[in-house]
Amino acid sequence: MPRFRTVAVAALAVSAVLLTSSAAYAGDHDFRRHTHFGNGGFGGASEFSNSMTWGFYNGPLTDLSPSTDDPFDGAKATATMMGVGGSTFFRVQVRGVDDGAVGKVYGAHLHQGPCGLAKDQAGVLQPTVGPHYNTSDFDAEKKIYTVINDQTEVWLDFEVDPFGNARSTARVPFVPTAGERSITLHASPTLHHATATAAAGTAGAKLACLPLEIRTLPESK
Repeated sequence: MPRFRTVAVAALAVSAVLLTSSAAYAGDHDFRRHTHFGNGGFGGASEFSNSMTWGFYNGPLTDLSPSTDDPFDGAKATATMMGVGGSTFFRVQVRGVDDGAVGKVYGAHLHQGPCGLAKDQAGVLQPTVGPHYNTSDFDAEKKIYTVINDQTEVWLDFEVDPFGNARSTARVPFVPTAGERSITLHASPTLHHATATAAAGTAGAKLACLPLEIRTLPESK
């Protein structure tokens, strides 16, 4: 019964966001507000499905840089996603960000795997989140995805407002598969185009993270 209530509350929250997702959110850092998705595309579905893929989280951020002070120490976040018909809507809100971050833009991406920290060989805690969630082919030799942009990944960069809050929305032409994922906040804005020294999608050090368990309804038995 408790699990049913949790799922029901989360589903209602997701539905509420979807009902307003087509409206223009004042202050949202949305890179794809004017993008229209048809069927197909990277990771997109060619046909509409009966299933609904969703995720919801509301709570504290996991500190991925415990040895340093950063603007997200003690902050909280809410993340909502809904995927249906070959495309997915994401919304992230962060609150309680340090005053020193006001007006700055930070990178944020959907990553594979859950949030976490583990000690390296030197005994220093390091983030254990996986790579960016990416729907393009993986080049095993070069160890990179063949296409890295805001249509094959989920980029949720945001700007901190004068009240220490931030929010961002994104729409992508694919539906992530169910599983444990995470949204990781980075020290710098996402690099949209590769340079001589950095690949596209780079956004600096991992500062904080929030878990996002993605589920598909109806769930398989």
